[in-house]
Amino acid sequence: MSRTEPNAFADRYVAVWTETDPAARRKAVEELWAPDGVYANAVAVVTGHEAIATQVGYAHDAYATGGFTFRSCGNARGQHDTLRFNWVMVSGATGALEAVGFDFVTLDEQGRILSDHQYFDTPPTYVVPAPGGTD
Repeated sequence: MSRTEPNAFADRYVAVWTETDPAARRKAVEELWAPDGVYANAVAVVTGHEAIATQVGYAHDAYATGGFTFRSCGNARGQHDTLRFNWVMVSGATGALEAVGFDFVTLDEQGRILSDHQYFDTPPTYVVPAPGGTD
């Protein structure tokens, strides 16, 4: 389990997805994920800092373009070497709820993410094509 408080960890995690500076975002990815960490969502499974930073950057840019930002829900719970928490995607202008997400992570001995499985509890109506997609 992370050596930090679960909600503090979830806040740091969500902050990665809202970081506007690519170098700072990459550094945050390196601090949160183990070097061989895995991130998986409905359209992508990526491994390692470079691929995770690319995926996070893609999602950040796509949703920021749509006017959205992310916030932690403050409901993180940890057990042994796992952590689960919710986050929301909201309009940056109005705060209106666009989506609710859920992450389940496993952590290494240093409290870094080994695997991160992300789900939508309430999917967004704003749809972004998958990286490299032609849709």
